[in-house]
Amino acid sequence: MLLVDGGLIFRAFFALPPMTDPHGRPVNAVYGFLAMLLRALAAARPSHLAVAMDVPVPENRRTQLYPAYKAHRPECPADLAPQFDLLRETLAALNIAVLGAPGYEADDLMGTMARLAEEGGMEVTILTGDRDNLQLLSGRTTVQYVKKMNQTVTYDVPRFVQEWGILPGQLVDLKGLAGDASDNIPGIRGIGTKTAVKLLQEFATLEQVLAQAHTQRGRLRQLLEEGREVALLSKQLATIDRHVPGLCAPADCALRLDRAGGAAALEALRFRSLLGAFQRAIG
Repeated sequence: MLLVDGGLIFRAFFALPPMTDPHGRPVNAVYGFLAMLLRALAAARPSHLAVAMDVPVPENRRTQLYPAYKAHRPECPADLAPQFDLLRETLAALNIAVLGAPGYEADDLMGTMARLAEEGGMEVTILTGDRDNLQLLSGRTTVQYVKKMNQTVTYDVPRFVQEWGILPGQLVDLKGLAGDASDNIPGIRGIGTKTAVKLLQEFATLEQVLAQAHTQRGRLRQLLEEGREVALLSKQLATIDRHVPGLCAPADCALRLDRAGGAAALEALRFRSLLGAFQRAIG
């Protein structure tokens, strides 16, 4: 199964110059997203495929816990906003499953679907530009991390351990301690990544680190003892929910691209340069 992070539409929007379709609608983000998707399809040849997209709601489960979550991010650009619906329409024309659930982020959707697919004996690849998904790495799940639109890095468990010095499941403990500026997750002020990794190598989990705070000296002990609540909240914010209710089954994401409908949709958007990639993805 190939799971694609709908958040890659942001990466595409900022990477490509403005483009419009025959109706004058902005389409550069849709074009870039489809280019990445079709390239991944041709390379991976998955039997199942789904794109995970956030459902716009005033609050999600994380902002309910911590209103400042992602609050520092700028508003969605005016030329990008209408492209979300256009992407959904285009994916529907290609007959590609789109996952969504109010109150949950794309990471949660992919985490849940990856779990279900693994339980069904499937191998899973996640295409994403968000390192949060590295916590989902397992013996059956790999992550294709998009560094640039045409450049990805493949992560499995050994590579993650080599680079980070901890196990994938400890990534949320790391963010509990050190925070994550990209998502405005606070962590414990004064504790950086190196210190957090060292603590987790010794004590394994955030909860154990906090339980052994008294064994640390001086300022570190004080930071751990005073930062207990914010650390636990930060870990909760960073943890991908792998039990989102109401999602379809992996079997419902079997890949059956609509040759005629997909070609027509690409032609209507004047994405003629993607027609060849679409045909290669169909095989």
